[in-house]
Amino acid sequence: MKRRRLFQLLIGLLILFLLSGCVNLRQDMLVNQDGSALLHFALGVETDYYEAFQEQTPDGMSLESLLATLMSDELVTEVTTDTYEDGGYTWDTVDLAVSDFAALLQTDRRIGMAVLAVEETDEGYSFEQVLDLQNTNLMIPGVNLMDLTGARYTVTLETPQILKTNGDQPGAGTAIWDVTVTDLLQGGDTIILTADYNLTPYEGTSFR
Repeated sequence: MKRRRLFQLLIGLLILFLLSGCVNLRQDMLVNQDGSALLHFALGVETDYYEAFQEQTPDGMSLESLLATLMSDELVTEVTTDTYEDGGYTWDTVDLAVSDFAALLQTDRRIGMAVLAVEETDEGYSFEQVLDLQNTNLMIPGVNLMDLTGARYTVTLETPQILKTNGDQPGAGTAIWDVTVTDLLQGGDTIILTADYNLTPYEGTSFR
């Protein structure tokens, strides 16, 4: 129960900043032909709000803290953190070098609002990420959640070849999901991001 309370507190804090569209979340996953991967997590806050955001973030709820369990896994071979300014935002980032992406996610991994998993299939692998805020009991009196159009959570999966996905597929090996706060809070149902992929590069002359 304590963990859920802390999670709800963090989400509530995020929503207060998301109301002005001043927060963006990015999750980029690059899977190589040998199954290794580079995972990039980034939290961007408009620089004018960054100091206040840091002051009000509860202890243990920073990006690094939320990723602590994943960072300590033996399949994670290198961890890099950074903070920098770009495009009017201050970004906190965590990069993880992973020796085996599928093995890392063979059991469900929770990262904040997301649960990630990879299952091996006959054709390769199936990636799934579940986003679910239904049980966080968010109550923001007087706020019209339909106005939360400025904040985004962008997830990108790059592999040698994407076989099928419910996200956008701009290239043979890329799947992108761009989830708005409205999607998360007004969607009514759990949002599930899926992509089937394998480690054999796409050999067609053109995609699509």
